[in-house]
Amino acid sequence: MRIVLISLTFNAFWFAAVLGQNSMLPFLVLALIGAVLLDRGVLFAVPLFTLIGIAGDTVLIHLQILKFETSFMPLWLGFLWAGFGTYIWLVRDWLITKPFWLLVATGAVGGAGSYLGGARLGAVEFSMSPTSTALVLAAAWFIYSTVFLVILKRLSRKGEACIKPHLSMTEKSLAEKD
Repeated sequence: MRIVLISLTFNAFWFAAVLGQNSMLPFLVLALIGAVLLDRGVLFAVPLFTLIGIAGDTVLIHLQILKFETSFMPLWLGFLWAGFGTYIWLVRDWLITKPFWLLVATGAVGGAGSYLGGARLGAVEFSMSPTSTALVLAAAWFIYSTVFLVILKRLSRKGEACIKPHLSMTEKSLAEKD
């Protein structure tokens, strides 16, 4: 149920960012603050995901694959990346149990689809045909998905490494009491 609620919340966040753009920035900020209250780990992981997404989209903007009203990345899109980073962080335990190939394929199709949907809603324009754009975006999202999953797995392992020594010490202490 938690995964469903977080996914629905992210979809609302996506629609607010894409439809409302900069006028929805207060809502986007409040939603991200709410995520921090839900899981403080967001503070450490999400900036990395956000920077990767912004860097990748900046390249796509520079190559004129993505076109916005301004010549640079709109602020709402940066917040959308923060929201996506928050989403995958909050569902990381569920994500890392799924087959890697399935997640990367789903990420490539879903990520490209989100930009195509954003174009239909007037948030972005493309300089190439829809088919060519979809292929480029799917390739970009294949890379994003791969990188994000590797990071999630490494951060999850680091979290386990921090917990295991503590558990070992606790187990040792309990054994000494016997």
